[in-house]
Amino acid sequence: MSLQLTVSSFLQILSRSQLLNTHQLALVEQAVAESDSLRSADEIAAWLCEQELLTRWQADKLLQARHRGFFLGPYQLQERIARGGMSSIYAAIHRETGDIRALKVLPLTKSEEASYLPRFRREAAVTMRLEHPNIIRVYDLLTESDGRNDIHLMVMELLNGCDLQELVTSEGPLPCRMAAEFIRQTAEGLQHAHDAGLIHRDIKPGNLFVDADSHTIRILDLGLAHDQQTDENLTRDFNERVLGTVDYLAPEQAVDSHQTDHRTDIYSLGCTLYFLLSGQPPFTDGTLVQRIVAHQTREPADLTEFRDDVPADLCRILNHMIKKDRAERFQSASEVSQALSVWLIATAGDDRLNHRPPELKPASINILRRDEVSSAAPGPQGISRQSAAEDSDTTVTSTAIDSSLGPAASEISTARHTTPSPYRPEFTEFLRVLQCDDMAHTVATEAALEHQISSVTAADNVRFSLRKQPRSQPSQRHIVAVKQVSRLAVLFSILMTIWVAAMLFELLNYFR
Repeated sequence: MSLQLTVSSFLQILSRSQLLNTHQLALVEQAVAESDSLRSADEIAAWLCEQELLTRWQADKLLQARHRGFFLGPYQLQERIARGGMSSIYAAIHRETGDIRALKVLPLTKSEEASYLPRFRREAAVTMRLEHPNIIRVYDLLTESDGRNDIHLMVMELLNGCDLQELVTSEGPLPCRMAAEFIRQTAEGLQHAHDAGLIHRDIKPGNLFVDADSHTIRILDLGLAHDQQTDENLTRDFNERVLGTVDYLAPEQAVDSHQTDHRTDIYSLGCTLYFLLSGQPPFTDGTLVQRIVAHQTREPADLTEFRDDVPADLCRILNHMIKKDRAERFQSASEVSQALSVWLIATAGDDRLNHRPPELKPASINILRRDEVSSAAPGPQGISRQSAAEDSDTTVTSTAIDSSLGPAASEISTARHTTPSPYRPEFTEFLRVLQCDDMAHTVATEAALEHQISSVTAADNVRFSLRKQPRSQPSQRHIVAVKQVSRLAVLFSILMTIWVAAMLFELLNYFR
């Protein structure tokens, strides 16, 4: 909401902001003096936006009498395009070169915490090593001062479009060939990262950005990446057992995300392909733990349960990507890219595969899950003038899991007592820890709930008893007692009246 600024006050704030040079300010003042339509601060701000001298975001800040916060180092901020708990992202222009960039700014509150600033710096350093058309570019990492605090920012490529999560959520499952092409491009980018010794560990639709014009995919957010070449790990140093995103989590990653390799990314990429074709992740039912277990032991529903137009060859490629045992998957991202390239060439003449399914089957109507807990990673690099991925995405840590469990642990425990454990020993131990924590939490919760229900029930019973209690007829003794009390009350009233009259008589005599 804008303040009621006078024209003079608004022009002074505009001058102090340094958004316009001296020549531009003089022209604005001349236009205001000569025009009959520029008689308020709001009208001047709207006119400046029409003339492309200000952006709407800048004008709104000026109308709030704020003349600071428009510059970070050599960059002039044009608009804020994303804001979350882990970072804010701005579209900005370099004042000397005119380059348009995205600035990812670490909040001051996060820069003071032990893990965030080192993680932010290392994420930038890792991404700057990569130069590939299917990976977002990070150009620089800067530290600027506003006179009181150091501000840390990452200079990145500005993208125009949306991520695949947003695309499928708004428009539904993709045509088969489009989905395959997006995954093929992602595999190309992943191969480049793998060749550089980097494992992404958080491949998911929200971290794959499609350009609105070229339909080129960009891989975003290497905040959880594991650097195999230097053994640098963006999570181990801070004692965080980051798991990634549950709905796209490889079986081995649930055991220990520090012991992953490039085939982990292939599994997550296969789950992403499943999402693009079906509109939902492979496993959506149950609690967080149940979905982790499902990735270990169950096969997802066949895509034919959602749509009839997915060719068997594409299903085979998908199933090969999401094998439970990583030794049975494609052994490199380039193998995935080659397999999809062959399929795309073979189906180039089938126009049916270039269209969305006319109607999804009922089994595929499911609310998309985005309900896991945010990790400590400094947010995605997904940037768009139209939309941007929020920082509160769906990565989870082991500590977050402990507080998010439902009743699944007791079900898992029962199953393990009746059948041999199908899990690897390390995953069985992992589940045991989760189950112990969850059982304690569940028992306490159930006890509290039982006490509350008992209390409410008892109170309801009392109220019910009072409502249903039949009225008894008064006895003769009760009638006599009531009459005696009434007589005493009347006598007390008479005595009080006499006493008050006497006091008034004494006062009259005193004043005479």
